[in-house]
Amino acid sequence: MNDGDTGRGGDRIASVGTAFRILEAVRERDSVGVTELAEALDLPKSTVHHYLATLADDGYLAAEDGRYRLGLGLFTLGATARTGERLFHVAKPNVDRLAEATGEQARLIVVRDGRAITLYQATGEAVDDPPTYAGTVEDLHCTAAGKAYLAELPDERLEEFLADEPLPRRTANTITDPDELRAALSTIRDRGVAFDDEERDEGVRCVASAVSDRSGELLGAISVSAPLDRMPDDRFRSEIPSRLHNVVGVVEFNTTYSEWSDAL
Repeated sequence: MNDGDTGRGGDRIASVGTAFRILEAVRERDSVGVTELAEALDLPKSTVHHYLATLADDGYLAAEDGRYRLGLGLFTLGATARTGERLFHVAKPNVDRLAEATGEQARLIVVRDGRAITLYQATGEAVDDPPTYAGTVEDLHCTAAGKAYLAELPDERLEEFLADEPLPRRTANTITDPDELRAALSTIRDRGVAFDDEERDEGVRCVASAVSDRSGELLGAISVSAPLDRMPDDRFRSEIPSRLHNVVGVVEFNTTYSEWSDAL
C-alpha cells in the first residue's frame, strides 16, 4: 500500500473515504447525476463515474436514467446495525405507545460523531407525511433531541463539541451563538426537557428528553414533534413534556431490568 492509498497516520484508506463521501452526497440529494456529484465533491467526473458504477454493481446504489440513488444493499446493512443497538429493543415499544398516545411523530435518537441519528420512529394517527425517517441525520444544536443530549454531556465534552465547528443557522430561531446555547442547555439540564420551537424547521415544534442507563451513561433521547397547528403552547410546554417524562422513566428503568440491560 503506497502513501496515496492512506490518510491520517497511515490508517485511513483514501479510496474508502471517497466512496463514503459519495454515498453521503447521494443520500443528501436523493437522486443525483455524475456531473452534479463531481462538481459538488470537487472530484474528476471520470473518478466519480467509476465509484458510482462500482457501488451500483455491488448493490449500494441504484442507477436509473443516468442518475443514482441509494440502493437496498445499504438498507440491509443499516437494518442489521440497528438490530445491534440494544437501546432500540428497550425503547421501541415505548416509542410506539408514545406516538399512539399523542397522535404525533415520536422518535428515538442516538448520537454518533456529533450528529443526531433517528434510530427509530413511530407515527400517530394525525401524521400523514412524516418529515423524517429512520436514518435521518441532524445537527444537535437546532433539534430538541440534540439539545437534550448536549445538556447532559460533561462540560469538557460539550466544549469540545462547541469548539469543533460553527453552529449553522437553519431558521430565524436557530441558536448559533455558543454562549446563548450554553445558557439554553443549562436550563434544559435543570428542567430535564428540551424544546425546539421552529429552530430546525419552520412551522414545526419538537419536545425531547435524554435517556441514560443505570450508571448514568448517556444513551440517546426520545422526542415528539408536530406542526404548529397541532402543538399549541399548552401542549408544547405541558402535556408533551409530561408524557415524555413518563416514557423516558420507563425506558431508563428497562435498561436496568430488561433482558437487554446487560449489553447496555
